[in-house]
Amino acid sequence: MKELIDTSDFVWRHPSEDLKNMCQDVGCIQQGHHSLEDMIEDHNMWAFKDCCESKCSNCEQYGFPCGNLASHGFQNMDISEIWKPNWI
Repeated sequence: MKELIDTSDFVWRHPSEDLKNMCQDVGCIQQGHHSLEDMIEDHNMWAFKDCCESKCSNCEQYGFPCGNLASHGFQNMDISEIWKPNWI
């Protein structure tokens, strides 16, 4: 799985400021319909599941993904707190 992640080029791995600014409207990200979890290595999926299943209060207050999920799950602080969650 690590090889797949390392060889895949996700636009959110190193997003530009312009891309982040264009995607901050409420509803731009819909939990369950975004495939961002594909960027997370299997052994870090606990962080993603914890946030989504519990409707994380940090994600709700500061933005999705919260700092914990960005650092421990995605291992990418470039996407921290970009979106207002639209929990399903």
